[in-house]
Amino acid sequence: MSSSSRSRRSRAVVAASAVALVAIGVVIAAIAGAFRQPGLTPAQIAARAAARARHRLLVAESRAVERAASRVVVALPTSAGAPAPSSNGALFTAPLPAHAVYGFVPYWEVANLTAADFARTSVLSYFGVEVGATGALVRSGYGWQDFTAPGFASFVAEAHAAHDRVLFTVSTTDERVIRHLTGAPGPTSARLADELASVVAANHLDGIDIDIEGRSAAQRSGFVTFVRDLSSALRRLVPYGEIVLDTYPQSASSTRDFFDVARLAPRVDALFVMAYDMDDPTVPSANSPLASPTLGLSDVGSLLDYVKIVPPAKLVLGLPFYGFDFTTAARRRGARVLGGGPTAVTYASVLAAGRPARWDRASYTPYTVYRDQGHWHETWYDDPVSLALKTALASDLHLAGVGAWALGQEGPATQMVAALDGGSAPLKLPITSPAG
Repeated sequence: MSSSSRSRRSRAVVAASAVALVAIGVVIAAIAGAFRQPGLTPAQIAARAAARARHRLLVAESRAVERAASRVVVALPTSAGAPAPSSNGALFTAPLPAHAVYGFVPYWEVANLTAADFARTSVLSYFGVEVGATGALVRSGYGWQDFTAPGFASFVAEAHAAHDRVLFTVSTTDERVIRHLTGAPGPTSARLADELASVVAANHLDGIDIDIEGRSAAQRSGFVTFVRDLSSALRRLVPYGEIVLDTYPQSASSTRDFFDVARLAPRVDALFVMAYDMDDPTVPSANSPLASPTLGLSDVGSLLDYVKIVPPAKLVLGLPFYGFDFTTAARRRGARVLGGGPTAVTYASVLAAGRPARWDRASYTPYTVYRDQGHWHETWYDDPVSLALKTALASDLHLAGVGAWALGQEGPATQMVAALDGGSAPLKLPITSPAG
């Protein structure tokens, strides 16, 4: 789910959301606009149509950001590099409507959960166990070992006592495995469904989270078939179980993405939009920008594309409790990144470092600048204020809720989870496990 546990997906550098709007506009303008605007070439007509579409998108993003900002109690800085705002009390001008709060719990963070992690969430997804090329669960590795250890039952019992659902995350980023799963979706999905049904029933779980992260558009159709067959089998074998699918932030705007969002959404109960890892690894930048003045990847742009093709009540905005530390060649903004790219850092470690935070007014996120061992660094991350803005955005768009990768990474900072609640108690969903 995060860069610390999976390979980074490539960043979309083109404003894909603009392409969808421009495609039809260009054709219409080329036919009708030629008569209204004599002397213009088809290329000039297309350029004007693209400019108008871009303007409409920028206006839509700006209005969405303004609405979100009006829900947050702190005053946001307007000057570049100003100190980041903070709030030790209420984050919202008024409580947002109650919504679901999803939290991933990596096996290495289970022991670090606090009472707030249970009290302020609705659904906890244990991460996780990998799937192999045949559709069988990989019954080895730390994720499987911790899942089969005696302590896992205590985790489930504590979650259910807090009225939280517990999901089992099955995952892979292995291209070879994904090629087999999507190439033979019938037998592989059948085997995985059988094994997942057994796992869910035996451990009193409430459903499944599917975190299969492919990168090839050639596997797009095969993955739809795989999810369709897997979901159908799970509905039959464990009819009470919730099914969640994790998708990329750019998936709704691209017909060449691995996830065919429009066809996948009807097959599952919710899509968890992984709205992070949107930074440019070659330039110090935000992990999860609320907005982007260049119409690049952002929370606003992603969600505006998603709600066009997926009912908002099926969407969960996934947000990061981690950031990235960039080693740079100079102190100035935009300096060249040294090494092989940024390093993932938890919010707990950022907080422990205690460095003064600055505010990026373009992405609506904080960052720090410091020098260590002869090199300059920039650390970009999310804090309670930036998360509150995104929670307000999700509420304004009437999403099912928000979620975090990953609980435990916030350390003692309970305001991180409070920011996801929106000032209200989280919506506690019915426990679906028969023994729940």
